[in-house]
Amino acid sequence: MNLFLGKDLFHLDESIAKREQIYRETETTEITEPNQLHFKSYGTSELETKSENEEPAIERAGRPSNVNERGKQFDQLTASSTNDGSLRAKRENYIAEGQIDSSDTVSTKEKNAPKSKEQNTMEAQQPSQGKERNLTKNSERIIKPPKIQKAKLDGQRLRKITTEEALSKFKYNASEECINKCPKVKSDGNSLSYSSICSFTRQGKWTNVLQQAEVALTPFLDDDVYVYPYERKYLNYPDPSDSSYLPSAKLSRVVLTDCATSGKISTANCRLGGTITARLDLLDEAGRPRTLGGDEVRAWVGATHDHTGREIDSMYPRAMSPVTDLNNGSYIINVTCLWTGTSRLVVTLRYPREFLKMVVKTVRRGLSRFLGARFKNGEVTEEVPCLATPNIPGRPCICNLTRHNGGAPFYCARPLDTRLNCDDWDVSGTMTRVSPTDIARAEGKFVMKRKESLVPTDNIRIVTGADARSENQDKLDSDDVKPDNEQRTLDDVTDEASVPTHLFVPSPSEPCTRTSRKVSWTKQRPTGYWRDDKQTWVSLLCKEPVTNDTWMRTCLKDSSVWIIGDSNGVRLYYKVADSAGLKRLDYGPMPFFDVLAESSKKENIQVHFSPHEHPLYVTKEWKRLDVDFISVSDKIDAIPSKGRQFVILHYFLHLTPVHLSLAHSRLLAARDAMARLLVRNPQAVLGIRGPHTVSLSHTHNISIGGDSLAQYLVDIITEVFEDLQDRVIFLDGWETSLALESAPIHPRGPVASEISRKFFSFICDE
Repeated sequence: MNLFLGKDLFHLDESIAKREQIYRETETTEITEPNQLHFKSYGTSELETKSENEEPAIERAGRPSNVNERGKQFDQLTASSTNDGSLRAKRENYIAEGQIDSSDTVSTKEKNAPKSKEQNTMEAQQPSQGKERNLTKNSERIIKPPKIQKAKLDGQRLRKITTEEALSKFKYNASEECINKCPKVKSDGNSLSYSSICSFTRQGKWTNVLQQAEVALTPFLDDDVYVYPYERKYLNYPDPSDSSYLPSAKLSRVVLTDCATSGKISTANCRLGGTITARLDLLDEAGRPRTLGGDEVRAWVGATHDHTGREIDSMYPRAMSPVTDLNNGSYIINVTCLWTGTSRLVVTLRYPREFLKMVVKTVRRGLSRFLGARFKNGEVTEEVPCLATPNIPGRPCICNLTRHNGGAPFYCARPLDTRLNCDDWDVSGTMTRVSPTDIARAEGKFVMKRKESLVPTDNIRIVTGADARSENQDKLDSDDVKPDNEQRTLDDVTDEASVPTHLFVPSPSEPCTRTSRKVSWTKQRPTGYWRDDKQTWVSLLCKEPVTNDTWMRTCLKDSSVWIIGDSNGVRLYYKVADSAGLKRLDYGPMPFFDVLAESSKKENIQVHFSPHEHPLYVTKEWKRLDVDFISVSDKIDAIPSKGRQFVILHYFLHLTPVHLSLAHSRLLAARDAMARLLVRNPQAVLGIRGPHTVSLSHTHNISIGGDSLAQYLVDIITEVFEDLQDRVIFLDGWETSLALESAPIHPRGPVASEISRKFFSFICDE
């Protein structure tokens, strides 16, 4: 499939000129970078910001081109017609929109009006900056250029709270004192009836009404509070007034910072191991430059011709190219030249910030994806919705089923029938995905219809020459980092015997078994690339062994592997068990139950899979829970203190439909259990698998979590395991799946294979 559909149909010199003018006008303006996450202490359960009071700038859609002139016009109009209510209303609207400064549009009548006692008190508390106004000789006010406004949600400053504070407002709903009666609802006539959503007792009725997303509910987080910095960032971004303000991948342009241009083609020449830089300038649907960041842009590079000029249809090799948000509508793309020949850059606008804002709002309010539970006592049954947060719609009272979920938060609507209580939880099932259109109706009409777009890059070529050995002494970019954070040169990564022609940047000569596990946590990219259409991954962190079934059986001899997670954990379980030639003893609907694969007694190998706690969106059919769920931390605590024990944990797609504080709390508990295991059993080797790309449609993605907030989950994982990064291996699925353009919920086979290979490469030599 040809991914490069653009044919250089758009020449945007005028738009680029506009952008350069904006750069010149705002070159002294400080753009607030997204705050980085860090912990107060090892055991803290919340993330803090480095600068609590900083807020990102707001982009004003439709700002007048000459704000000074607009302010002067209103000065003149209000001075001559101070009694005109319509002009006053317009002036107030412009002030509210940030198009004019309120201090520069005060009418004569307002300046001379007597001051109230409250105004005098307020002025007495303010510094005397107002007396230092700039005036010309004719005492005409000089209109100041508009300041970048600090955004506020509904005119209020957002307040940071903890997850515990958010949960506290539902304490009564989960208490025995809660009165579980449905409110009376007016029918079409004047009489009252109880036929509201509260009275539903069957899954079908709940599903129908929840899919309509017309359910009134108490949000998990109120509109004026936040837990994580990314929430505040996106909530402070402005809502577009119409679809013309959304970004257009078709109109946007990628330019190489240093290149040679021949006709319509821009060519960048690069030496093996070097880097080149490109810049994406986003334009909206009307061709206007975007002036804020927050959009999710992804990029990768793939070969189109080898070093001899032969065309390559499969676009291998291929590698991820990291993208940096400049927070002004432009994005820097860094391309590392890892192979010789000609390559093409692929740039996608995965999510506009307007869509990400809607995801954040949806998750905060709790309208995402529901589980169902059936309560049963004899012949009495009732079916209700459940969530991992306590804001269950439709019922005044809830059941706190956390103790039945291994200590991980889980809540269901409390049965109305007094013959049923919270201990009568019988079976569970996936109930429904919820449309989020009631969260942001104005933007939902057009934001939800958009899909991932490719930015035209047909006019860009990257040519990498096959340098001689003597020329390959230049240092690789800092994208390739040693465990001790020293910069690696090509001397460190080039093995002349293995790659005599120097057509590729090879892996380092140092095996992973003799490399610090902390290197797996580096945020520098790329850390490797797919070398050929056989989908062989070349690691730039350390030398991974060439694996096969014999190597895997030898590596795992006298060992137990414990994989904990969801259906992607199941696939990793299959990969490890099958690679070692084990007999799988599967039973039950996976991944609801524990499963085991084992070898002969001679080799003494066992591979276990076990699911994490609810929420687990597995099947719409009711499934009986023969035993209560065991928490991940308890499962890790139960791993033997002797012998070779290998553990891989994966939290991702089942937790992202709800607020990330849920994943955060579970990761903290798992980390503490891992630390205890390392003390009990020094032979244990631990790994945590990160998110991967999931390229579903926007409508589907928002209701099941998807990858829209995956990078913020990575930030949380990184901070939680900061003190264990030299003991725990980070298994990154993002870079490998992005470079493969892997779209499904379950990544293509090579991703799981490379995750397995990377983990065991830190354990066993070649």
